[in-house]
Amino acid sequence: MAVSDTNYDWVNTLKSNSHKVLFYIPGLSDGGGERLWAALATAFHERGYDVLFAQDFEAKDNRKILHQDIPVHTLGPRHLTSIRNLAKLLKEARPDVALSAIAGSNLKLVAARLLSRAPTKVIQTFHGHNEWQSGWLSYLTARALPLTSRLSAQTLAVSEQLSRDLAATWGAKSSRTLCIQNPVLFPRSTPALTATELAERPPVVLAVGRLSPEKDYATLLAAFAGLQRSDAQLVILGKGPEEAHIKALIGQLGLTKQVTLPGYEREPWRYYQSATCFALTSQSESFGNVIVEALAFGLPVVATANDGPRHIINDARLGSLVPVGDVSAVTAALATHLDDPGDPAPRQARADSFSLANRMPAYQALIDDVIGAEANRCQTVSPETGC
Repeated sequence: MAVSDTNYDWVNTLKSNSHKVLFYIPGLSDGGGERLWAALATAFHERGYDVLFAQDFEAKDNRKILHQDIPVHTLGPRHLTSIRNLAKLLKEARPDVALSAIAGSNLKLVAARLLSRAPTKVIQTFHGHNEWQSGWLSYLTARALPLTSRLSAQTLAVSEQLSRDLAATWGAKSSRTLCIQNPVLFPRSTPALTATELAERPPVVLAVGRLSPEKDYATLLAAFAGLQRSDAQLVILGKGPEEAHIKALIGQLGLTKQVTLPGYEREPWRYYQSATCFALTSQSESFGNVIVEALAFGLPVVATANDGPRHIINDARLGSLVPVGDVSAVTAALATHLDDPGDPAPRQARADSFSLANRMPAYQALIDDVIGAEANRCQTVSPETGC
């Protein structure tokens, strides 16, 4: 239901003894950031926070991850309309904190906050080095960082390098910019896997991610072809604008019988459970949720040595880091791990350190600190009436 069609009766149902938190995103489409936002909103709801969710457009890919009791408000796909409706939502609901993510949502939330004059504190978040390349509004969002980072309570990045880049390259205010690494959603009941069980699997390489240029599937396909193993299979999960190009490359490389593209899977766990090795050959990657998912299922990971993968793959037992775009290095690493997948135990232990249960407290502390800092400021201004 669009904001303009609702009478806001839900405002009266909110619990008065807990903080109100709004999560804002373009839509719950396929993607790691969208998946994370749905999971975080659900986690806060389950911890007793009053959670609202706002989106510009309807999408079903990650909708089921969002708790069914969380009110979802669809603002409209046109930017000016969605800003106006978001401002109305902030004014009526008056959440303590609002968090935004993906593309131009950060700029739109700050604009809506100013338009509404609501007391809501804004936390804008950035999930990739190349977000600014995803459209004119994303570019404008990056250019506006010197202003929006000063109008926001915090600017959050998913890696230390991204946090530094936001300040050094785009002018974010350093004192209000910090890093919290992603919590990753995967089944907590993932069974332990032995090295023998993993080695007995057929030679299947799995890749998961949006079919977009920065994921550089051309390098992965060329590297897989270089294996020259007719018994090996490559499964690429995802959808996106590069699908036709990728299918054409598969045909050109003579891999039609060895490479499959099942599409996007909201819960891709069965694919991890049948793979021998995982590959991610992105040109840039600030974190890499899918790397953690693969480790959770005990798979060795072959990943390009970007900011996120370098942090996650911090032990040779977890997999191999290769130079960006180096086809021969990817081929060699895939061959090594297909021949000897190794011990799943240290990988599953590493993945657990990134679980939602272990990473959620950092987000909770951030929100509580932002709310607490504002409460303290209000008491300083006027102990009797606050702000």
